Amino acid sequence: MIDITALYTALYSALYETRAKRVAQRNPIARPPTLADVASYAKVSAKTVSNVVNNRPYITEETRNKVRHAIAALGYRPSALARSLVTGRTQTIGIVIPDVSNPFFGQAILGCEKVLIESGYHTVLCDTGENVGEERRYLDTLAAKGVDGLMIWGGQIPLKEVLRITAGRISILTVDSASENLEGNVTAVYVENENGAVQAVRHLISSGRRRIGHLAGPSYRLTAQKRLNGYSKALAAAGMELDPCLIIEGPPSIRGGYRSALRLLENQKLDALFCYNDLMAIGSIVACKHLGISIPEDLALVGFDDITVSALITPSLTTVRIAQYDLGRRAGTLLLERLDGREAEPRSVDFPVELQVRNSCGTKTLTQKEMRDILENLVSSVAVDLPEHYPGSCGKEGPL
Repeated sequence: MIDITALYTALYSALYETRAKRVAQRNPIARPPTLADVASYAKVSAKTVSNVVNNRPYITEETRNKVRHAIAALGYRPSALARSLVTGRTQTIGIVIPDVSNPFFGQAILGCEKVLIESGYHTVLCDTGENVGEERRYLDTLAAKGVDGLMIWGGQIPLKEVLRITAGRISILTVDSASENLEGNVTAVYVENENGAVQAVRHLISSGRRRIGHLAGPSYRLTAQKRLNGYSKALAAAGMELDPCLIIEGPPSIRGGYRSALRLLENQKLDALFCYNDLMAIGSIVACKHLGISIPEDLALVGFDDITVSALITPSLTTVRIAQYDLGRRAGTLLLERLDGREAEPRSVDFPVELQVRNSCGTKTLTQKEMRDILENLVSSVAVDLPEHYPGSCGKEGPL
């Protein structure tokens, strides 16, 4: 009698072994390929493969091409962990920002990432949502992951605590973060916030405005403190008394600006308003429409940052310009100097600002040419890294 179960088992085993051999022939390395596998495939030493992977000199072009062909054929990927154990570096930079939805940070991060990536670094972006607890958690995590550098934008945590968290082993760059005496492996970049606020309020005063309110940012932010100082200094320099009733603090967002402006304008008669940032200024424009206040006839308005949309809204916004992309590139370059050992001592760097006068103050109206130039610059900034042609409708291609 034939044992059917045994027969099926034998047939299945034979078929499986045959299939397994075929798979093995097609892909002789079932596990992820190693450096030794590449060396064997290229018929060179493991040291030679390592030299090629790390782009070291003294390797002939013929050998280099053999190794590259082997890497491509096997699908080899160098182990970042193994490399970090040898070099003591992870080639990773942690970037901590307070609000990823704010266009200011989008442009700034584009600038710093471009510089860092060109130098072989990868970035990890962390959004704290204006929450100091989240900021602390991210710093702990990034330090534990062994990042080579930290870039902290608008940080709330004192520098001494940051140095304690990182144990002084990580290169640090801060932008407009908690102000105190610098120490350790730190570069601090400070935007000229106070000077920018003085320029803005001085412009309002020179155009005949006398009751100038201020929508202040969160008091825990260094930028908000500096801009409030500048507002106060400009009033004092003009012999005008500071009235606390004309100052209201709010979240640095469009909604925050809208609600804060409503509260202030419903209770105070103003002829000008200086806002902590452009988002709050845009919210103020919405509030003025709600209240029937005309800009700039009834109320002159000035923002801060010069995010892209500020020149495109109606009325176009007078604002203090921070060249965000350039600021990001500058921050990235300064951090690289610290990572490369070109900068060892604590260092402080200032970044300039410039007043951009537009329609919201009533002292200037943008011409059609100026508006066209703004739009062209906007399109150029968006399309800078795109191909010359894009897939159009119906499968056709069209020029950008």
